[in-house]
Amino acid sequence: MAEDDEFNNDLDDDYQPRSRKKKSRSNEPNPNKKCRPRIDQLAIPSRRLILALYQDHGYHLPREKVEKIKILLQELYAMTPEETERYFAHIKKKSADVSRRKDIKFMLKKLVKRKKKEQQHKQAYELLYRLFVSGMEFAVKTPVPPLVSVRLRNLSNIILEQICNLRNVDIPAREDSDQFGSFLIKVADWMAIVIEHLYYGIHLKKNAELQIIENEHKKKKLDEAASEHKTEETKDDNEDNEAELNDEIE
Repeated sequence: MAEDDEFNNDLDDDYQPRSRKKKSRSNEPNPNKKCRPRIDQLAIPSRRLILALYQDHGYHLPREKVEKIKILLQELYAMTPEETERYFAHIKKKSADVSRRKDIKFMLKKLVKRKKKEQQHKQAYELLYRLFVSGMEFAVKTPVPPLVSVRLRNLSNIILEQICNLRNVDIPAREDSDQFGSFLIKVADWMAIVIEHLYYGIHLKKNAELQIIENEHKKKKLDEAASEHKTEETKDDNEDNEAELNDEIE
């Protein structure tokens, strides 16, 4: 027993518990260290983006920001200050030329459009002038038919009053008028007749369109009535068939 106790004491003296060592992460190498240069390279803006930033937003950026852009170009692409100034002056001049060409193109389009509109107005005035001259010649050479309708006479009087106001002359009397007054009366009468014919034609066309709409409405109503009648007949036939079946079953 004494030998066993001595052996156990020797084991206790020899045994020493292991202590856990804390790993220091500061000394460990960074596993993503190789990716860092690539990230830095991708983080550098391209020359196109820098130039686009200056060209599109340089006019409203602060002066300090513009200077930083120039310095960045010098650092990235080894451009001297003189080259940078010349380059930006060239870009600015090019942008101004493009803007000026756009303005010139817009003004030319506007000028062509205005000339085209003036030409159309001129053609319309010439057409109206020819129609007016032809109407005057027709009114002088052709006798006016008697204005039987009261509406035609009233319309002619209104037109005669408007013509006299435009010519700044007195309204001539129909019973006793001079040569110029008779001419104005003829023109007014013929214009009243033309307006009456135009109104009559438009009225006929409108009545024809209304008649077509009314016929379509009547046809639609007849179709609906026929469909309802057919549905009722089918329903009655079904009821009769059911009644016959019930009688047979009974």
